[in-house]
Amino acid sequence: MYRTSPLCYDSQSRCRLFSARRRAFVLLATICLTSATHSNLAFSALLAYDGFDYPNVGSDLLGNNGGFGFSNPWLIGGFNASTNTNYDIAQDNLSFGNLQTSGNRVQTGPTTAIAGLTRNLLQPMGTAGETRYVSVLLRPEGTIGSGAFNGFFGINLEQPGEPEVFAGKPGGGALGQYVIERRGGAFQSPTSANVELDTTTLLVLKAEFTSGLDTFSLFVNPTPGGLEPLTIDASTTGSVDTVTGLTIYSSGAFSLDELRYGETFADVVPVPEPNATFLLLLTAMIALRYPTRSAAA
Repeated sequence: MYRTSPLCYDSQSRCRLFSARRRAFVLLATICLTSATHSNLAFSALLAYDGFDYPNVGSDLLGNNGGFGFSNPWLIGGFNASTNTNYDIAQDNLSFGNLQTSGNRVQTGPTTAIAGLTRNLLQPMGTAGETRYVSVLLRPEGTIGSGAFNGFFGINLEQPGEPEVFAGKPGGGALGQYVIERRGGAFQSPTSANVELDTTTLLVLKAEFTSGLDTFSLFVNPTPGGLEPLTIDASTTGSVDTVTGLTIYSSGAFSLDELRYGETFADVVPVPEPNATFLLLLTAMIALRYPTRSAAA
């Protein structure tokens, strides 16, 4: 003999109520899954990215063409740079908190001359009223200060003329701190963050372009996935025309990873999103938790 479900003994309205609840929970889980999917697409909304996830460990970075948002591979570049085969693909990536990372990294020892590699941007920066962000992970290695010009290293905003803006460990001035300056050391603005051996640092450079003097600010070790800090760590100025590329520029020993270029702070400090498979399982569990009919007795 069959009996009516305890949930439905008084009327069919309670069955409809629980069916509605089930549909509501399924809808909620679907919304969560959709949100996670669209959040993952935000990673591809970056203007440019290279995670240096190249399989040829031990080979030169020169000529590699991974990532997206660039118009050419890594090519010889950088003001007065005469060395370019020192940057090698190294095993394992750099990490910082829960920053989204991938693949391997770039590594170089000290050099006796200035070294540099450049990639041109598909979308240059420099239009008046425009704000852009660049982020990178840096890790000092070997002996800090070893190499030409006190072993400097960092990222240079490449443009055809002067001035160019550099962020990283300097070759003069505040040798023990991360700085932002005009390439060559003028208008140097040091942060309070020390350059520490084998310690990975996240640098975020903010570029604000106007019709006159442009402002370049530096954030050191901001929280990945968080809001843009209200307080900057250092800043400098310069009338920059058009930044056409990003240059790895150095003479010191260090590793570099996770180079990003975007329109917002959030673009360049992403964190991994919830796993889509987990959300699908959650949806199925919710559907099973609220059946419309009990089993036959």
